[in-house]
Amino acid sequence: MADKRLKARDLVEACLDRIEAREGEVHAWEALDPEGARKRADQLDRRSRPIGPLHGLPLAVKDIIATRTLPTTCGSPIYRDHVVGQDAACVTQLVKAGAIVLGKSVTTEFAGAHAGKTHNPHNLRHTPAGSSSGSAAAVADFMAPVGYGTQTAGSVIRPGAFNGVVAYKGTYGWADLSGVKPYAKSLDTLGFFVREANDLALIRAAYGHAPADPPRRAPRIGLCRTLWWEQADRDNRKNIETAARSLRAAGARVREWEMPESWQALMTAQNRIMTKEATQSYGVERARFPHLLSPSLTQSLEVGDSVTRAQLADAKKRKRRALKDLAETWERFDFLLTPAAKGEAPAGLGSTGDPMFNRIWTLLGTPCIALPFNTGAFGLPLSLQLVGPLRGDDRLIAGARWVEQHLS
Repeated sequence: MADKRLKARDLVEACLDRIEAREGEVHAWEALDPEGARKRADQLDRRSRPIGPLHGLPLAVKDIIATRTLPTTCGSPIYRDHVVGQDAACVTQLVKAGAIVLGKSVTTEFAGAHAGKTHNPHNLRHTPAGSSSGSAAAVADFMAPVGYGTQTAGSVIRPGAFNGVVAYKGTYGWADLSGVKPYAKSLDTLGFFVREANDLALIRAAYGHAPADPPRRAPRIGLCRTLWWEQADRDNRKNIETAARSLRAAGARVREWEMPESWQALMTAQNRIMTKEATQSYGVERARFPHLLSPSLTQSLEVGDSVTRAQLADAKKRKRRALKDLAETWERFDFLLTPAAKGEAPAGLGSTGDPMFNRIWTLLGTPCIALPFNTGAFGLPLSLQLVGPLRGDDRLIAGARWVEQHLS
C-alpha cells in the first residue's frame, strides 16, 4: 500500500468477498460495517502517503470491545442491540495508525467459557476455542488480516493454536483497556491475531514501540514441558520436541527449564482470582438479568462467591513468589518454548477447550506468542507457545520472527 501497488479499497473488497463466501459456514462475525469500511478505505486511498503502519488493513474487533457505531453485545442477550457510541481506546489507537474497522467478531458470552456460534474454519465440526473465537477464525479463514483478542485465562493463545494463526498476548497492562468489558481486571490483557509474526511488529509500531529485528545471534531457549506435560496430546508433545530439535540444529541454545513444583498450585490461584473478580465485574448483570446468564457463567460466579479472603490472599502470595522464580529464569534464557494448548482443536462446538497451558502465564502477566507449526493426527493445526519476560514484548516478537524463519 505504501507504494500504491495495493489499494485499501481492493483489500476491503477481497475480505468482504471472502466473508460472503464463507461466513455462512464459519460464523465468525457478530456485525459487519461494509459501507463504513469502504468509505474509510476510499479516504485512505486518496491520501498521498500512509497515515501509519496499519494503513488500509481491515480489522476484526472482538465483541467485548466498544465501537462507536456497531453494537457491542458481549456475546449476551442482555446487550443484543447495545451501541456504546464511542470507540474503545485500543480501537482508536489502531484507527489512528490507519486500520479499518471491518466489523465485530464473535466472542463467547462475556469472554467466558460459554461457547459462541463460531466454527473452526479448518474443520467445521471442531471448536475454534474461546473466548476470542470470531477474531481467530476470521484471520485463519482470510476474512481479515488482523483481529483483536483478550485473554483472562487462555482466550488468545488457545484460539490462535486451534485455528493455526499467530497469536500475541501482551504483558499485562501493556495497552489501555478503556472501553473493553472486564472479566477479571487484574488478569485481562489485550492481544491480537495475525498470520505472520512480522505483522505483530506493525501492531506494536502502531502503539509507538520500535520492534527489534530478529536476533543476529541464535536465541537461548528454555524448553518448558510444564508440570502438566503428560496431559498434552501425544502428537503435540512430539511436535514440541521436534521444534526444539530443529531450533537447536539452526543454532539456538535449547536447554531444559523445569517448572518449580510449587507452581502446581498456580492453576487454582489463577482460577480463584479470576472467578472472584468476575463476581465484581458482573454484579449488575447477575442482579438484574440472572435468567439471561448461561449455566456455565452462573457456575463460575458461584465458584467466585466461595473464594474466601484468605484464599484470595494466598493466591496473590503464590503469584508473587512465582514471579521471583521466573525473574531468575531470564538470566539464562531469552524465552521459553512450551505448549500453547493440549493439542488439536477438539471435536464438537459445546466446549472451547482447556486453557490449562495458558492460565499460569496469564496469572504472571508475561507476554506470550502462539506460532503454528505442523498439524496433528486429524489434520488440524498444532502450535508452539513462546513466553518472554515482563515488558519484553518486542524482544519476544523478534524471537518469534527468528523461530518462524527457522521452522518454515
